[in-house]
Amino acid sequence: MSKKLPFHSQSCPPHFTDNFRLQILTILGVFSVTFSVFAQGPGSLFVNAGPDITIACGQNPCTDITANFLQTFETSSSNYNVSSIPYNPPFPFNGLANPLNPDIDDAWSPVDNLPFDFCYFGNIETQFQVGSNGVIRFDVDPGDTSNAWSFSADLPNNTQAALGEANILLPVHDINPATSSTEEIGYEVLGTYPNRVLVVSYYEVPMFSSSCSNLLATQMVVFYEFSNVIEMYIQDKPVCSSWNSGNAALGIQNNDGDIAFVPPGRNTSDSPWTTTNEAWSFTPAGNSTYEFAWLDSSGNVIGTDPTINVCPDSGGSTYTARVIYTNCNGDVVTLTDDVFVDSTATFSVEVGDDQELCDETSRDITAEVINGNPADATFLWNTGQTTQTITVTNSGTYSVDVTIDTCTVTDSVVINFNDRPLIDLGSDVETCYMDPVVLDATPSNYNPADATYEWSLDGVVLAGETDPTLNATQYGVYSVVVAVADCATTDEITISEVNIAVSLGDDFTTCFDTTQTLTAEATNYDPTLATYEWSLDGNVIAGETDQTLDITEAGTYTVTTTFGACTATDSVVVGLGNLDIELGDDFTSCFSEQVVLDGSPSNQNPEDATYEWSMNGTVLAGETNPTLVITEPGTYTVTTTFGSCSTTDSVTVTLGDLDIELGDDFQTCFIEQVSLDASPSNHNPDDATYEWSMDGTVIAGETNPTLEINELGTYSVTVTLGSCTATDSIVVSAGDDLEVSLGADFNTCPNETQTLTATTSVEGVTYQWFLNGAMISGETDSTLDFTVEAGSFGTQTYSVVITTASCTGTDSVDIMLYPVGNCTISQGISPNGDGYNDSLDLTFLNDRAGVKKLQIFNRMGTLVFEQNNYTNQWSGQDKNSNELTTGTYFYVIDLAGNDAVYGTQATGWIYLNREAN
Repeated sequence: MSKKLPFHSQSCPPHFTDNFRLQILTILGVFSVTFSVFAQGPGSLFVNAGPDITIACGQNPCTDITANFLQTFETSSSNYNVSSIPYNPPFPFNGLANPLNPDIDDAWSPVDNLPFDFCYFGNIETQFQVGSNGVIRFDVDPGDTSNAWSFSADLPNNTQAALGEANILLPVHDINPATSSTEEIGYEVLGTYPNRVLVVSYYEVPMFSSSCSNLLATQMVVFYEFSNVIEMYIQDKPVCSSWNSGNAALGIQNNDGDIAFVPPGRNTSDSPWTTTNEAWSFTPAGNSTYEFAWLDSSGNVIGTDPTINVCPDSGGSTYTARVIYTNCNGDVVTLTDDVFVDSTATFSVEVGDDQELCDETSRDITAEVINGNPADATFLWNTGQTTQTITVTNSGTYSVDVTIDTCTVTDSVVINFNDRPLIDLGSDVETCYMDPVVLDATPSNYNPADATYEWSLDGVVLAGETDPTLNATQYGVYSVVVAVADCATTDEITISEVNIAVSLGDDFTTCFDTTQTLTAEATNYDPTLATYEWSLDGNVIAGETDQTLDITEAGTYTVTTTFGACTATDSVVVGLGNLDIELGDDFTSCFSEQVVLDGSPSNQNPEDATYEWSMNGTVLAGETNPTLVITEPGTYTVTTTFGSCSTTDSVTVTLGDLDIELGDDFQTCFIEQVSLDASPSNHNPDDATYEWSMDGTVIAGETNPTLEINELGTYSVTVTLGSCTATDSIVVSAGDDLEVSLGADFNTCPNETQTLTATTSVEGVTYQWFLNGAMISGETDSTLDFTVEAGSFGTQTYSVVITTASCTGTDSVDIMLYPVGNCTISQGISPNGDGYNDSLDLTFLNDRAGVKKLQIFNRMGTLVFEQNNYTNQWSGQDKNSNELTTGTYFYVIDLAGNDAVYGTQATGWIYLNREAN
């Protein structure tokens, strides 16, 4: 086959099976296990002893320490582990130091030396070549410059040159750097011994074929020194299906081409396949090539497991994690890392702050144990005492050692004893400053001349006042600081004005029917030694200087009392009194009982007052009593007089009414007993009389509040109570149609039995069913079983009529066949917008069992569309709403229930035809 002739594959018939989803889940399960076991990152050597540790000291101050390190293994002719790793390329795909094969198609690079001995399938490799079609080989051939491209077999393979001449295939596929000026193929050596790496990268190299040159491949392989790990990172691996059948393969194989390791789904027979952001690790899996040990600070081996338990010495210990790596060429590298383990107490001790003491001869000091039990502790003070609390009498520094188990914590405090001057300014003073107040701060325990004095008033130092005594002439807070040597005492005293007061009592009202006297009641002073000044409404009352004052009129009275240098004032408001009378709110009455109005004052003796009654403005002669009996409507007024007080009140009495209500006009079928009720809501129904009529004719003998009826008409009633009457009417007419329901319209499948049920709350009705307006003979039950034959056109309308007494009721429902032929899953759709067969319509199946999920796969088994709670949303689009191409696709339908035809899951194929007219 000539490379320059494009290849066109023919479409294949549907080959998707019911086991496809199980195969996908099985592959995904394998990937998950491989990742969890081997996903340890790049293959460089390292050892990490972990962070330094501090543990609690005590009876068993020990802890576990754990080292992490790279485990390495021999390569052999048939033992590698292949695992999927996170896609996190450790190096850039472009810009590598050494470009290869620029703009040359199907070529091997010149032979180059490996930067380090690389162990591969039990061999020590020292040279390599890079092929332009995504391959690398260690079994080099300087004379072979052509990198083959055509292949169709799986790995391992030593018969097809494109596969057999390669060791590393990352992947192998026909790519053409000659059609681009921006692509890069190159390599670079990075890192330092023993962690050097060889990076070989293909960056944005076009796929071969003029129809695929816009598809760019980007891929990288990393070879690790000493660990001999191989990692492959594939950023973009497109597929050109029209060339070499889109074949590609990814993996490693030995020089003989008879042993290979290939990730799942990445061999030639899996083609065509494509991927992005994918990474794989190929790790030697022979015997281990490392030796691990823990060393103490003297270099002695204390363990060979990664995790051991250690008990550090007092002051802490250093432990070393050591790994000795041996490469296949005999090179040996030793890596170490240290961890420091120390112990500390879990409790603390507090003996308090340093103290300067005056006027004390002893002080207790307690060693408080924080986060520890004092009962478990021993105490040793620098005084030799061993109790938790000690008493000290001398100045000095006191320290204590507190020990619990093997842990000891120390704390100390400084105590100084001093004598403090004893002074007393006495209690606070209230005065009117008839004479100055003498304050004395002389200390009782020192010679006054040995002390210094500083006086202040309200926080301001009084300049020049340095004597033990001070004459106070102002109100305020006086304080003094008395100091002898370094020990000082402060005292203070408050001098305030005497809180004298005078009270005239609460405001009050009076009718002045008796003499009223005001008295200035004194507080905190002798009232006989005070002077008084009275005023009325702000005007001084001349000559009134006694403690009491007789008053004869209303107004505001004020008294000012003077006692020495202190004054006090109080006022009282005297108002003209009132009479509390209340005839009540306006009201209505039918005067069926006696009505009495009462004008008596509630705050005076009613017999001491006089009364004048009037009706509608006319005085009622002779009516002078507190109460008045009335017999007719009108506005009644009373004027009540007591002393100089007079009060008037009125009330309006109107003729009452009867509140009766027969209700709104209504309709009835007289299925149940119908009763009318004219009882007044605001009076006793038994006290009234009733006259009933129908259509204007009095109904003889009907005099009760209620009336039972059994025929249609206009009913009236007249109710009488005392002098009040009320009339009401109501119209009783034939009832509306009875309520009956057949439910909502629905669709059905052809020849599928359905049942309609007529639901009504009325008992004793009869039924008659109709189809499209025509009576269905013999169908007189509350239910109707029916089917719609295939080919029935349009809507089928079923209705029912119910009847009882003189009333009827009806309801109908529209039935249509589902738009899906014969209620089956379509094997083809043509989403061309003509409104016919544009989508996969599963409405009938969703109505029947509920469609929980629809999944659409292409012929390669790739999930291209997915929809939960599906009805008819798929019109040939993928998950990103892009149009899928014409072809055969496969579906998996998960049902919410167990369908009689399809069970709980339906699978099959469907043809998407975008060219259909």
